[in-house]
Amino acid sequence: MRAIFSLCCLLAACLLGSELAAAAPQARFGTPDQQVARNTAERVYSTWRLGMMRGDENAWRGATTRSRQMKVRNLIVSQKGNFPDDFFRNQPEPPSLEKFRYIGCITGCKNHTLAVTYLGKVQLGDDKANDSAFVLLFVFEDGKWKFDQSRMFNLARLPKVKERLLKGDLGVLQEQDGFHPYEAAPAVPAACPAPQLIGKVFVDAPGRTIDMKINGVSVHQFEDERRADVISGGLRRGKNTISYTISTNEKLEHPAMAIGLFVMPETPGNHPVCVFDHILDATDTAKGGEFSFTISNEHIASMNPSFTGNAPQPFHAVPLKKKQ
Repeated sequence: MRAIFSLCCLLAACLLGSELAAAAPQARFGTPDQQVARNTAERVYSTWRLGMMRGDENAWRGATTRSRQMKVRNLIVSQKGNFPDDFFRNQPEPPSLEKFRYIGCITGCKNHTLAVTYLGKVQLGDDKANDSAFVLLFVFEDGKWKFDQSRMFNLARLPKVKERLLKGDLGVLQEQDGFHPYEAAPAVPAACPAPQLIGKVFVDAPGRTIDMKINGVSVHQFEDERRADVISGGLRRGKNTISYTISTNEKLEHPAMAIGLFVMPETPGNHPVCVFDHILDATDTAKGGEFSFTISNEHIASMNPSFTGNAPQPFHAVPLKKKQ
């Protein structure tokens, strides 16, 4: 089981912290001493990477933000796994920075967050290797820099951005949000309880932003994307709750939208069952709300392919339209 992506040099972190403090406080993003920032970021990332590869929990914790540690813990617990054992088991090797070209870095959150951008050829799946940006995100926490996560995106459709990156134009890092550091340090989520049922939320929300909370514990945000998340703390038999707001970006296309909550199978051969949905077509107005829904014994029984009863329906946040 994988999560997203002590050797950390305290002196370098302090040097970087003092360097960042000199940046103009009114600016949204700061530009620190590039060499100092790069050296510090690469030491922290190296510590994190070696901790992952060696299964060294202490090294990993020492280089990882508290918020990321808790998110990883909640992700594993919510799938009925054991933390940290299942986290370090069969981990793929994190990318080595030797394969990438350093571009530059900028800071945010009054110089308490840092984004470091690299460029390199990356092959994803069966596709051919393409020029991609690799962005490392850090937070200044407890007096030193900690790694939080990485972003990677294909530049094939952004030739002008790629050209500016190759020229070392740091201005593009401030203009494109994919290169931005956090505007606020990530909040540390509460530790979730062990789930009764493993749950996932699926959202397909082109042109929309959805902020969501499930059972008062699991917090999610979806921005103009199609994605599935594990529900922190899972779902439970009987009553469950969900609340969300939907914001539509009128500058983007916003066709059909779907939200679905599923109980995931734990028995081999069983299949997921949908217990809540909110489905709209392009002509509907998307509105959020607060809903309660019930997971019945019939929902669970219907996950077995040999189930012969009437298939239970999910709770519909809005009535389904009849097919023409």
